[in-house]
Amino acid sequence: MKRTLLFALALLLTLGTSLHAAETTRRRPLAYNGFSGGMMLHTGYVSRGHIAVGAAPAQHIAGMPVGIGGALKVRFGNHLRIGTEGYASSLSYGDWGSSVSIGWGGLLADWCFPMGRFTPYVGATIGGGVVENLTLTSTPPLDLLPEADTSYRTYGVGLLVPFAGVDYALTSRISLTFKADYMFTLGSPKFDTPTGVRCYVGFMFSH
Repeated sequence: MKRTLLFALALLLTLGTSLHAAETTRRRPLAYNGFSGGMMLHTGYVSRGHIAVGAAPAQHIAGMPVGIGGALKVRFGNHLRIGTEGYASSLSYGDWGSSVSIGWGGLLADWCFPMGRFTPYVGATIGGGVVENLTLTSTPPLDLLPEADTSYRTYGVGLLVPFAGVDYALTSRISLTFKADYMFTLGSPKFDTPTGVRCYVGFMFSH
């Protein structure tokens, strides 16, 4: 009899706790629900226009960039995540080792859809970055002599970067993440800011 009574009391206590948690979630759908962060590598295909320096043939800014970066996201409720991310990405182009790179970051927001081990998400990052473009018109010699007909540009740029991806839970705290984004420049577009699709893969750690 005592065991039955204790079991009934434990059951009622568990049920009451569950109902309270459900009621709290219902009343506070955007309550803090942990955070996650991690690192990602990326590549893809980006392009822009052609750039000509001096009498050398014009070089097309296009190809597969390589880069690294990371993101930190705070989760509110079951779907909304807000945070920040930043990356460095570089692209070699032309016949003589020209290169353009961009380091950028900003504030992000995404909406995720938990589905078992999979969590698809869509969102966008708004922020800015710095572009550096070194254009060469001949193969650099192995010395410290100045190069003729060489161009170096650096400037800041505002960015809007929509993205979509999916997290796959390897454990309760570690996920493999895949995503793709597209970089839009804000304001007057520059002729040598490469835009296009970048694809990312990395790990996210949840707490």
